[in-house]
Amino acid sequence: MNAGNPPFSFILLWRRIRCDMPHKAIGTTLGVSAFFAVYFTLIHHPLFQPVTVAITRLDHAVSLQPLALIPYVSLWAYVALLPALLIDRRELIGFALGCVALAVVGLLIFLIYPTCTPNAGTDWSLYPALQFIKKADTAGNACPSLHAAFAVFTGLWFARLLPRLGAGLLSQSFNLIWAGLIVYSTLAIRQHVALDALWGSLLGAWVAGINFIASPPAENAQVLRRPLFITVSIIKVCAVLLWLSDVPFGICLSVFLSGGVFVLYQIFVPQAGELVRVYTCFTTKTREVWLTLDDGPDPEDTPRILDLLDQHQARATFFLIGERAEKHPALVADIRRRGHEIGHHTHTHCYASFWCASPTRLKRELDAALTVFAATRPAPTRFRAPVGIKNLFLGPALAARGLSCIGWSVRSADSFTLDSAAVVARVEPQLRPGAIILMHEGPPVRDQVRVAAIARVLETLTANGYRAVIPLESALR
Repeated sequence: MNAGNPPFSFILLWRRIRCDMPHKAIGTTLGVSAFFAVYFTLIHHPLFQPVTVAITRLDHAVSLQPLALIPYVSLWAYVALLPALLIDRRELIGFALGCVALAVVGLLIFLIYPTCTPNAGTDWSLYPALQFIKKADTAGNACPSLHAAFAVFTGLWFARLLPRLGAGLLSQSFNLIWAGLIVYSTLAIRQHVALDALWGSLLGAWVAGINFIASPPAENAQVLRRPLFITVSIIKVCAVLLWLSDVPFGICLSVFLSGGVFVLYQIFVPQAGELVRVYTCFTTKTREVWLTLDDGPDPEDTPRILDLLDQHQARATFFLIGERAEKHPALVADIRRRGHEIGHHTHTHCYASFWCASPTRLKRELDAALTVFAATRPAPTRFRAPVGIKNLFLGPALAARGLSCIGWSVRSADSFTLDSAAVVARVEPQLRPGAIILMHEGPPVRDQVRVAAIARVLETLTANGYRAVIPLESALR
């Protein structure tokens, strides 16, 4: 089961801020300084004549509001606060790389296609604070607005982090409002026009979506789908607003659909974990691996596999298909009796349509198999999706049934090969303490590979000093 979130406390926040504080402070300062050095060089020495960004109907809806300067300048505190609260070095580096990628993309756009904000016809001498901002950023380089981009990017990272800090709905809503106000402020102080802010917001959302894929959550905490859906929603809302701003429909439709790529990635990539936490390894101090066998039970293969496991004093998890288990209850009981674990692999193994199954159908797939497995105790606590393909509703459905989602780190490809030696050649180089090995039984595996590949993998494990074990839930990562 996924670990719950800790209770919120200011002591927890302070401990996070103090953790590795010198490196965070130096890194943030150097990063911001480098960005501004390149940015001001570009705006004062553009390679081409800047193009003036058009004013749209959205701009006429936002009046000049000098007090909007407050959320505008708060961006730098907002961006600096996020890394201050990260305590895992790998996740901190992931955020830093995301910021670098966002800055590089934006600056390259400025280099290739420089733009500027149209003259608003405002007497800035009446607004000294705003006049200072205008003088510091005279040349423009307006579209996309990197101010808006960094606000959205950081807001999405906070949406991912705050639940792990125990922050409630109020704090999470405040975060989104803060990010939204920063984006709005770019229009309200006439630093940018709507097209700048919209394309900047899109850039921030796109980079955050890619960054989340490349930098999964480092802490073993409950995964929420909300950041993914917020990312996609921002992209779709911006696409609609661009259409209302007279951007060609074809471009807006492409932008609108692009958000779905992040959802499809989470569904179809087996190890992706933004929809549901997928465990792909476990913690161990010795040479131990977890052997997992999918698609059983099979009347021909399962008894032979059980004998092989006994010979090597190995333990394994059999991820069984409910309707097959229903036909062979004696095999299910024998797996339990001989010290192995029963895992849940859906009731019908509907791999072609599992990803688009409705909540009702998903419930049937899960509950029908659990009813079959109820004949042997204890009930399964581990689930593997067919072919590793997930479903939008899978996370809450598994949580409601006390099931955790198990992936793998070593894919044997035994169901695709004609030679058991090829399976060993694929598995052996990937062996690591804590690895999860995926193998199969039954007719989907070719006759010359069935069981023989498992036998050879077990021999390889023994020869390399590895034990096949069933890890505790607390060890899963």
